[in-house]
Amino acid sequence: MIGLFIMDVSGSTAHGNTGEISQKLRQLESAINSWTQPLNRRYVNFRMGDELFFVCDSPGDMLMLAYYIKLSWPLKSQTLKFGLSIGESELPEADFEHWNAPIIKEARQALESIKTNDQVDLSLSAENASMINHVLFYYMTDILRQHTDIQREILLMSLSIPVQRELALEMDKSFSTVSTHLKKARSKQLDLIEQELIHYSSGINEAMRADIRQTLKDLYR
Repeated sequence: MIGLFIMDVSGSTAHGNTGEISQKLRQLESAINSWTQPLNRRYVNFRMGDELFFVCDSPGDMLMLAYYIKLSWPLKSQTLKFGLSIGESELPEADFEHWNAPIIKEARQALESIKTNDQVDLSLSAENASMINHVLFYYMTDILRQHTDIQREILLMSLSIPVQRELALEMDKSFSTVSTHLKKARSKQLDLIEQELIHYSSGINEAMRADIRQTLKDLYR
């Protein structure tokens, strides 16, 4: 089994900041290459100006990457859209640039199906994915779109500093402020969504997940 996503930036030319978007996607491509080193086979490519392609031989880790990338993206008016696919396919030995397989078309079709949908930002082509597509991804999209900048910042910091009193000290904020913002960010609900994705995929690489959680707060700085 392999997992694959094609990620697109919505409205990438609408705000005159294509250079900023390209810079953030290059940062993301570099981070993915670093995070996914524990995996056996993986490939990432930032291409076509506002699109990023990723594939690996671990469907669960592909889902984790999409989850955390979506969690961290800072441009609220230019959201990320993900077409994801999971299935049986052989990865090429070397030349990913010219690799063509049905699973790529499935991810592309999943992405196209939500490009004009203003209620959901992710779509998964896979077996038994109805609950993920019609509940989890809608709920996750709604939560993330309502985040303020400070809620997003505290949420990302909490991934590497889970004890709220320690987090408050690190961020020079009161415990009540940190607690309130995490509640408004619906961090517990996001944790449940993450656990459901892990359960669906039957396991992930914990070393990769730990590295992402430790470094995500600094990705776009």
